[in-house]
Amino acid sequence: MIVKAKKAEKTPAAVEKKTIRGQHSSATPKSPLGRSTPRSEHPFKKLMDAAAEAIVIFDREGKILYENPAAEKLFGYQAKELAGAPLDRLIPERYRDEYRKALEKFRKKKRLQPLQRSFESEILQKNGKEIPIAASVATTQVDGGWYFIAIARDITSLRAAQRSLGDHLARYQLIYENQKDGILLVDMETQQFLEVNQAATQMYGYSKEEMLGMRLVDFFSEEERDPGLSPESSTKLNIFKHKKKDGSVFPAEITGCALTWRNRDIFCAIVKDASYRLNPQIRSDTKAPIF
Repeated sequence: MIVKAKKAEKTPAAVEKKTIRGQHSSATPKSPLGRSTPRSEHPFKKLMDAAAEAIVIFDREGKILYENPAAEKLFGYQAKELAGAPLDRLIPERYRDEYRKALEKFRKKKRLQPLQRSFESEILQKNGKEIPIAASVATTQVDGGWYFIAIARDITSLRAAQRSLGDHLARYQLIYENQKDGILLVDMETQQFLEVNQAATQMYGYSKEEMLGMRLVDFFSEEERDPGLSPESSTKLNIFKHKKKDGSVFPAEITGCALTWRNRDIFCAIVKDASYRLNPQIRSDTKAPIF
């Protein structure tokens, strides 16, 4: 009897798995992730390495597992200095306790749910300097484990621009509020007041809140209920009979211009009490500065 020799059984090759860093790995040896040491780089890692914004991946213990070159530049560390380091190294001291409590709360959840957050804060660079960032943090599950991916960008220039804009607005607001003539921003379609300065409230005797609930036509005396304001007439000097809250009437000298503000066509009216035109002595007796 002829017995056929059995074919030698082939030993299955080690199955490669993808790690959290997007790389292929064999069964051994183990990496700090509890997975295999990378054998070849995955295209997704190349994409993250090329990203302009800082990308950091860390685990539920707060241990940094990956940082792209943009993150190294933002934080001032080399990759080997951050690999396996706690994320709170990058967090200013005043925020660390809050961060640790949030991480602990996440770990203790029995049923974890995906998390997505966007915020502005500050990070701590290697040199000890703090810089403002806009960041987003999300969670993802890979091979049964949960990981955080954080994306951040430096907003130092944006903060500087905001401060500069704030300074300019504060300066213009100061001029606007301290102008002795009344300034009214009026919706051209509805004639509703959109903004009034302090001089206007004093001139008419209403509070700002009251005036913002009124229309320009409410100030005209009965015979001038239809002032006919238009972009064409807005730059001309006009004198109307306006009525104050106490019912008294005074000659209101109005000039201004048509503007677009907050996607509305508005009339910016400069209002001056023209009583001095009828009685010049009123103007000479006043102690208020004349502009």
